[in-house]
Amino acid sequence: MKGYIIICLLLLSCGVAGQQTGELPAPIYADPYYCGSCDPEIVWNSATGEWFFFYTGRRPALGVAATCGNPIGVATSRDFKNWAFKGYCLFDGKGGKPDSEHTFWAPGVIIDGDEAHMFVTYKEDATPPWGTGGCIAHYKAPVTDMLNGWKRVDVTIGEDNCLDASVVKLENGKFRMYYVGGINNPETKGRKTIRYAESDDLDNWIVKGNVLGDVNDKKVHGLGYQEGVYVFRLKGRFYMLTDPHKGLATYSSDDGVTWKYHGQIMKTGSSSRTLDWSQARHPSVIVKDGKAYIIYHVEPFRPENAKGSKLEKHQRYAFIQMAALECTQNGIKRLK
Repeated sequence: MKGYIIICLLLLSCGVAGQQTGELPAPIYADPYYCGSCDPEIVWNSATGEWFFFYTGRRPALGVAATCGNPIGVATSRDFKNWAFKGYCLFDGKGGKPDSEHTFWAPGVIIDGDEAHMFVTYKEDATPPWGTGGCIAHYKAPVTDMLNGWKRVDVTIGEDNCLDASVVKLENGKFRMYYVGGINNPETKGRKTIRYAESDDLDNWIVKGNVLGDVNDKKVHGLGYQEGVYVFRLKGRFYMLTDPHKGLATYSSDDGVTWKYHGQIMKTGSSSRTLDWSQARHPSVIVKDGKAYIIYHVEPFRPENAKGSKLEKHQRYAFIQMAALECTQNGIKRLK
């Protein structure tokens, strides 16, 4: 165990940068308390002139409690390369610590005007291993304080065990949210699906149901489960990534509702960058200067196909990585 800790500290002491590949360091970040940074979401804050990424602060040292009682961590950068820990979010004035009495996962953040909106998977307690129930809760903060200023608005999606919201702004000014839910839908016989909702103002949402096309069609992609859905737009086209725990599944769409499957990318062994040899998990994407960059977490010491309940502490460590993407009508691929 100590050996793994020493290895991690040595790598991080090299600037968390580890190995330099092209312009992007690898990895870019590790949570300074538990080394459990997961589910990143990256946004540009023009008010402060910084990139912010928000993440689930898992707690690997606590075994099966690693995935509950999680806060939302924040790191910032001015140059898109070097990231510094800013703290843990306060929600209605509470929290701000690496251990939370509630459970927060997978923050989906979008800035609209002078307000930031977070749509986060929320669970009222911290009961191992996952917390109880779950909803997608909406919080607002001024863009000048996206660390301590979060105030609860409402429950946006209340379907049982829903999670992992991703929000995009459409050309017509409306907003669309993608998420994992539908467990109570009799058509899926209890299987979670990728669904969507729409809003005019980010406050009031109408659930539309399952997305169409290939995403929820197991006959097409052969995937039994997908989480960590993330949607982004580039050059007039919609792209989707999901996390089936076998690398990342990729899709594209003309309208953001009906999707075509393009296969999987970023599986175990597809990269030789420092601490990047395991499969990519739960990504987000930022479009900067007309180019797409994926930010994702990896668990490099986790054995392939290992059950989460059986993992040792060091096998739960998670690091944030970033890479450039190439996106075309034929799909998405990571650039080395």
